[in-house]
Formats: sequence, C-alpha cells, structure tokens
Amino acid sequence: MTQPSSRLRSRWIRALAALTSCALLSACGPIGGLVEGFRHPAKPFAATPAPPAPDYAQARAWMALPGRDGPERSTPSGFKPVDEAQAPADLFFIHPTTYLKNDVWNAPYDVDAPYNAPVILGQVSVFNGCCRLYAPHYRQASLHGLKTSPPAVQLAYADVARAFRYYVQRENHGRPFIIAAHSQGAYLAVRLLQEEVLATPLRNQLVAAYVLGTYVPSNFAAQGLPTCTNARQTGCIIGWNTSQAGRTGALMQVNNAGYWWMGAERKSGALPAVCINPLTWTETGAAPASANPGSLGFPEAPYPQHAGRLEPLWPHLTGAVCKAKLLDVDVPGKAPKGYHDSLALLFGSYHRNDFGLFYAAIRQNAVDRVAAFTQAPREIPPR
Repeated sequence: MTQPSSRLRSRWIRALAALTSCALLSACGPIGGLVEGFRHPAKPFAATPAPPAPDYAQARAWMALPGRDGPERSTPSGFKPVDEAQAPADLFFIHPTTYLKNDVWNAPYDVDAPYNAPVILGQVSVFNGCCRLYAPHYRQASLHGLKTSPPAVQLAYADVARAFRYYVQRENHGRPFIIAAHSQGAYLAVRLLQEEVLATPLRNQLVAAYVLGTYVPSNFAAQGLPTCTNARQTGCIIGWNTSQAGRTGALMQVNNAGYWWMGAERKSGALPAVCINPLTWTETGAAPASANPGSLGFPEAPYPQHAGRLEPLWPHLTGAVCKAKLLDVDVPGKAPKGYHDSLALLFGSYHRNDFGLFYAAIRQNAVDRVAAFTQAPREIPPR
C-alpha cells in the first residue's frame, strides 16, 4: 500500500501546485486547476521533441524590444517613458511562467499564453522610466516540468542564456544594465547571474538585479553580488516574496525551494531568503502605507497592442515589513479586484502582485540606481 499512497500523494501535491499557479492569474477555477494538476505530457521528456528554438535575431523572439513602441512602454497617468535614444541603461527581463497547462514539458516560445500581456504591462513597464527594454521569449517549463523535470528547466535556461548572450554581443555595447525577473524567470536569473555575469567583466556593468518571487540565498555576496541595503546602492541584488501579514502561504516560494548554486541544483537550507523592503530599500524596519507612492493592480483584458495608458495607481495602498523570510503587507478589502486573487484569498500570498503592489516605488528606485551608477566612476570593459 505504501507505493500507491505515495504516488497518490504526489499527484495531489501536483494538483495543488497547478491550482496555486492558476490562482496566480485567476485564469481557471478550482476544478480547472485540479484537472490540470493531474495532467502530464503524453510521453517522457526524452521521447518528446522540443518545440522549435527561438531565433533571437528575429523580433518575434522577444516579448519586449526597443524600437517598436510596444505595450511595455505604457505608463500610468503622470509618468512618461524615457526616450529610448537617451536611455542611460538597459533592462534584461526574464518573464515568469505564463503557460498554465501541463500537456507539454516546455511551451513553444511563441505561444499566446494568457499571462504574456499582464507581465508586459505590470512588470516590464516598471522599468521604462530608466531603460531600453529587452525581454526574451523562451521555451518555458510547464508547471509539471518545473516540478518534475530538470531537463525541462535546463531547456528553458539554455534559451535565456542564449538570449542574454545575443543581447550582450549585439545590443549592449558596453552599456549599464539591470537584470529583473519574476517566479520561474527569477529562478533562472539566479543561475544566469552566476554563470553569465558575476564570473565575467559584465559584473562591472550590472546596475542591480531585481529577482522577485523566488528563493534568493542571502549569501550571494560570496559570489560577488551583495544584497542591496540602501536605495542607491549598485552592483547588488534585491528580492522579496509578498505575503498578507499574519499568514504564511507564501513560504511555499522559499521553504525547501530549489535554486542554482555554484554549478548545481540545491535545496534551500539554513540560509534565510533575501528580503528587501521596497518602501525603505533595507532589510529591516517597517514602512507605513503612507510611504507607498502608488500600486498597480494586476492588468486585465482588454490589453493594448501598443504603448498606452495603464490604470491609475492606488496611492498608500499598503505598508510593508520583512518578517520571517517574507515581505508582509496588509492590503485592505476595499482595494479593487486587481489586488485580490485566488492565491491571496486561499494562501495569503501576493505572488502575482510582487511588482504591482510597489509599482511606483520600484520605478523610481530603478531610475535612482541607474543615476547613481552612471555618476560613479568605474571601469567599463572594452567591447
């Protein structure tokens, strides 16, 4: 009886994971999430042909790319995107899971996934006040692939690494850059930073890394990337996982979470997760709601096809404090539905709004860090 019970328990865990991931978008109800959790690809990874690889010389391989005035250039009222010709830095953004089905190990890079537009509008656009925006599509691992198939995750990472090398070789030209990422993308960013940035001269061009919605080990300084501890520090890493105060559902993002460290996949252990308060830009101390300049609700359809106007920001929505590995918030019930999704209601996790709850604060901070970086004398490696 032990073996069947173990299999059944594993299947229910996968079902719960799928329901949780569906809740990130409110894209499927409980029944849909459970059904998707019990699904899996028809054949093993090794017997499944991979989707065609993206060609990063082609514009369609990029979720965001300078020069096309896409929705990533959208702004809330009162904000303007920087003139791309005058932008002092670049952004390389790695998107989270946007494909919610378990019928494949890796999704085609050009699939019309339901989360693509909200990511462009609610996450990538945060950085259009400081930077030219680069965000590659990649053959993301499905929810099932993330949980059970290291080769599926490796395929996703290989695409991201190849996109980053293309960006460095063809687009960067020695410019300062920010790396930002969320969820699956943040997991991949932890590895990308180690393998493609910190061990290379590109380390001198890194303004900061905003790696949200995943476990980020607090000893990154051992590899030359300290945790950011003030609002204008550069060459450092920032992370948090947002949770309703008094609830611990968001711990699923950091407890026993896999992460890449020094050439191998590991499980999080005694080291705490990085948690920086985006209203103080420090690890300690609480900030009241009055310190929060503006939050953006999770974008909903209809989505613009080009740069446009985002929903108005909600000022002073919530304060924040880092506590027990999580960033605690207190989102009031009167907030619009863009701040209340199934994941928040079921688990108290604001994973879907890791960026949105602090939209204006992150936006200004990216501008400030780029300014601090460009004003400081430093050696830029030759092309």
